[in-house]
Amino acid sequence: MNKNTDNNTNKAQKSNIIFSAIGLYNQAVKDGLNTRKPDPILQHTIKNFIDTAYRNKLTNTQYNKAVAVFNTAHGLLLLKRGNERENEQKQYAYINYPYLDRQAVKGTMDKYRQYVFNYNEKTDVENDDIRKYNNTVVAQHFQLSETQKKRKAAFHTQNKKEFARDYNELVIQENKGNAIIPKRAIQKIKYSSELVFHVLVGFYVSQLRTRNAYLLEMKKSPRTLKNSLPKLKIDHRKLATHKIADIPRLSICKKTAQNHIKRLREADILTNYLRINQNKPVSVNFNPLIIEVLEGNPPKPQPAQNKSFTLLIEKNLHDSNETTRTKILKEKEIKDCANSTALMKSGSMPEQDNESYSERLAGGYRNTKGIRNEKQNSFGGANKINLSDFLNTTSKPMKTTNQLTQNFLNKLEDDQTLAKKLAAGEYDHYKGERYDYLLKIVQYGLLSTEDFKHVILQDFIKSSAKIWKKHNVYVGDWKNTINRLKGQMFVNMVNKETVIAKLKEYRWKLEFARNWFLKKEEVNALFPFAYFDKTRTKSNELGFYGLHSIWKSHLKYLEKKEINGKKEIQDSNIRKRRLSAQKKLTRAISKYELGTYNQEQLFNYVQDNLPHEYLLLLPNLIKNQNTNLA
Repeated sequence: MNKNTDNNTNKAQKSNIIFSAIGLYNQAVKDGLNTRKPDPILQHTIKNFIDTAYRNKLTNTQYNKAVAVFNTAHGLLLLKRGNERENEQKQYAYINYPYLDRQAVKGTMDKYRQYVFNYNEKTDVENDDIRKYNNTVVAQHFQLSETQKKRKAAFHTQNKKEFARDYNELVIQENKGNAIIPKRAIQKIKYSSELVFHVLVGFYVSQLRTRNAYLLEMKKSPRTLKNSLPKLKIDHRKLATHKIADIPRLSICKKTAQNHIKRLREADILTNYLRINQNKPVSVNFNPLIIEVLEGNPPKPQPAQNKSFTLLIEKNLHDSNETTRTKILKEKEIKDCANSTALMKSGSMPEQDNESYSERLAGGYRNTKGIRNEKQNSFGGANKINLSDFLNTTSKPMKTTNQLTQNFLNKLEDDQTLAKKLAAGEYDHYKGERYDYLLKIVQYGLLSTEDFKHVILQDFIKSSAKIWKKHNVYVGDWKNTINRLKGQMFVNMVNKETVIAKLKEYRWKLEFARNWFLKKEEVNALFPFAYFDKTRTKSNELGFYGLHSIWKSHLKYLEKKEINGKKEIQDSNIRKRRLSAQKKLTRAISKYELGTYNQEQLFNYVQDNLPHEYLLLLPNLIKNQNTNLA
């Protein structure tokens, strides 16, 4: 020991404080730092030394040896790690099986509240002294020269990350010549930090349990020194988003979680803070005056035949007996839809000798089985056109808006002329106007909503002609149909986009009816005037408005299809993350087998980077050397 160490020993004996060898050495370093301030080059050298030690993950023994070599070359500048004071109990007392139960957590929280109460009272006294110092000793900001203001700003920028007490110590040193920098007020511990601390204690309980189980599986003792308890690893993002029964526990952001941890460190509630990089969790120790770690006995080892083992890779095979949606749709029939033998009972088909029945059938919806046809068309299904897609479509405008409007209005025909063309079969293969063209009319056309609805209505009537292309429909029936539809379709709609959306629904129903009649060749459709009768709302009445229930089923099908698509994407992402985790675990075990990782490094890697279930299976994987995971 040198002269400074002997003096420190005498100081310790006078103050009845028992220092360890590390404590005596560190006291000598602190005394040396009080009389010597490192220059910028030496500060940079110290920073490189500390960063290298963290990067290489040196143990306390390795770190202290390196510190001794560094201090021999540069002077007493760095402190050694370890306990500086001897406890009244034996220094190397062990805890065989560290754990916390519910009662220990409660006791820890009680000690935390008492500690915080005392700390806040002490902080109030310190803040009073700080205010007096700033008001009586430090010059006001408006009294400073430009050079002093720059010096003050540079000092604040250089030391703003320091804790308030450390910052104030630096302020005292800086203000020795000229007091221009005020001290910083010390923040008290708030109630919200208690919630964060409680969650941290819960994390520590879980981490201790995992650590003990891992060491027992590896046939190693879980015991630890009382003055060197396992550290708590904190992932700020997981802390902020921690949930209990799918309910957020804290509901804070990552930055807020970091601020709470910093405040607890400043109050010495969390000690021995260690940060590797932004991708690794930080590690801390709890203040031994607060945490209550119990000592228990390790559980007795179970026989091998009584241990449960879960395979890492679970493959869910397809159940061939599982009922699929297609099968359900094929088995589901619309009960109120009549079959060929029941049509006469329902009144939809006239008896041959009933002359009073003046409406002749050209088809019907007998044996309708929901949406069975998986072939999608331009009116619905997988190829159904989304209105928002067209709203975002950019296309070149027409040469003149007037010409675009005029061309659209030229499609409007006289009702009598339209009826004659329909009866002549000129629209039996008509394809409706494209939706992008209709939306272009809405955006650039100069026409009223009523004119737009008239053209759309005639477009719909032309599209319906395909249903009767194999049957003769007279001009008078078509004329009556046109007059009927004018009074019941698109009547109360004032928005052109709404008209287009409704047109899509009507087109889908027409296409569904056309395909249905093609399959049911023995059933003929009603004449158009009867077919578009609004009172025929039941599906067995074979009217257009009886298709509404089928349209609703189609919408539910599309909704379920969208949900299933999202679920497939989620399952795919989960599967990819699992495969990625398996590859990481394979590489980590390979490094362990090659000697690159020791057991502690392998444990830390799996704990920090992989899901919890991989950590539980790690001992069995190491014993069996089963690394073929990916």
